[in-house]
Formats: sequence, C-alpha cells, structure tokens
Amino acid sequence: MEDEITVYKATVDDVDAIFRLTAEMSKRGLMLPRSKYRIITMLTGFYVAKKNSGEVVGCGALNPLWTDMGEIMALAVSDDYWGKGVGKKLVAALIKEGRSLRMPEIITLTYQVDFFKKMGFTVTDKDSFPRKVWRECLECPKLEECDEIAMHMYTEFH
Repeated sequence: MEDEITVYKATVDDVDAIFRLTAEMSKRGLMLPRSKYRIITMLTGFYVAKKNSGEVVGCGALNPLWTDMGEIMALAVSDDYWGKGVGKKLVAALIKEGRSLRMPEIITLTYQVDFFKKMGFTVTDKDSFPRKVWRECLECPKLEECDEIAMHMYTEFH
C-alpha cells in the first residue's frame, strides 16, 4: 500500500530534509544551491510534503517580494515521488498561502514550464519582475546568462 502524502507548513525539524532535497536538485542544475542558513531564514514560507511515516519527500516556499507579488521557489521532489502529484500538492498549498496573504500576483522562475502551465501559470518576461532581480538575481552565478523561464499567475486580488 502506497503512503499517503500530506502537505504541511515546515518547522525547524524539516530543515535538514529541505536542505537535502534542494541540494539534490541543485546538483542536477535544476535550482540554485541554498545553504541551511538561507533555508532557515526562509522557513516561514516553506511547506513540506510528508509520507504518513513522517519522511519528507518534497518541499517548496512562497517568498513575498513586496505587497504586490510573491515567488514560489525551492520546489523540490524526491526522485521516488517525481510525477506522482507531490509537486502539484505543494504548489496548490503555496498558491493558497499567497491568496490568504492577499498577494495579487505569484511568480516563479523555472525549467518546468509545462508543469506550471498546468497549475495556471503563464510565461512572461523576466524584466517584469524588477524586485526579484534586485533581491536575489544579483547574487546568482547565472545572472548574465539566466536560462530559467519566468512565469506568473494573477490571484483574485489582482
């Protein structure tokens, strides 16, 4: 019998698992590396997907960029659960969180364009996210040759 997956707000107990998941994705070039310190500073925005045994098999964060926009970032799913709806559950929880915070727009920079399209996002121009660029992109080693695709969705507060 397959374990049921449930999504929860992350706690300090989940930091090591989040670090492990994001480090694996980073090694494959699918996201930027994040230190445990960076994960801890973002912890209030993280959600985790857990099996009923308590094992964390996915994570993702919603990071407010300003009063008009938040970003879904650090979305990672373990190999064994890739393609089994874990990412969908996480993104749905992050969108719900954005709506509860009354964020008019949610963005993401991703390589998983088809996945985010299915979640209601559309491709857009990175230049429409100046706050994102000034907050994190300046520290990115890919700044001059960014190959991630910018996507966004408007919430009912737009």
